[in-house]
Amino acid sequence: MKVALAINPETIVFPAFSGKDGSREMLYARFTGSESASVNIIAAESANKLITVELNKSGFDDDPTRQIRFSVKPGMPVGRFRERVVFKTDNTSVPELRMDIRGEVTGNIIVTPRHLPLGTITPGSTISKTISLKSAHDEYTFQVLSVSTTIKEIATELITVTKGKEYRINVSLPDGTPHPIVRGEIVMKTDDKDQGSITVQVFGRSAPVSRNNIPGKPETENEMPPM
Repeated sequence: MKVALAINPETIVFPAFSGKDGSREMLYARFTGSESASVNIIAAESANKLITVELNKSGFDDDPTRQIRFSVKPGMPVGRFRERVVFKTDNTSVPELRMDIRGEVTGNIIVTPRHLPLGTITPGSTISKTISLKSAHDEYTFQVLSVSTTIKEIATELITVTKGKEYRINVSLPDGTPHPIVRGEIVMKTDDKDQGSITVQVFGRSAPVSRNNIPGKPETENEMPPM
């Protein structure tokens, strides 16, 4: 099927950057399709005014693949973002095009990982994972004030690696879970003004109960029924 007008790529993803500085690099896209050469872009609109979109049909830096240039101004709040840009055209068959702009704004605290997969949970087994919080700058210090979770079976332990600089949260599921799916959050409160509450999503799934994963039930071959 012939496409009259499209944008390549369909989604722009900014590498992590500091909110106070804005995006470190420009990202580009181009118009494609059988009518891309004759179409005029009337407007490029985004609800977020920190997203900058520039157009040059000949291509920025004399590069025809760089017809659309994207950047993010300073001031984007810490965390992941997803915005939408709408391009208005003078083409009656494709009056507008939409694309997503995504990225992550880093703060003074680096959190690893941002999502915590528990994997497949065997009944009676212990799952152990770690979340790390570190200062993003040599001169910056912070404190972790509390750690909580929305999953009652999960235990958390806060460990100070280097006071003011690095903390570790040990996350464990000591006795497995009675639920087929585990989904919730680990919430860490800090004294940072921009990252006062840091949330890490947690997800896991229980293994199906079988004779091989019942605690204390050894597997035997040719087991005879009781007399």
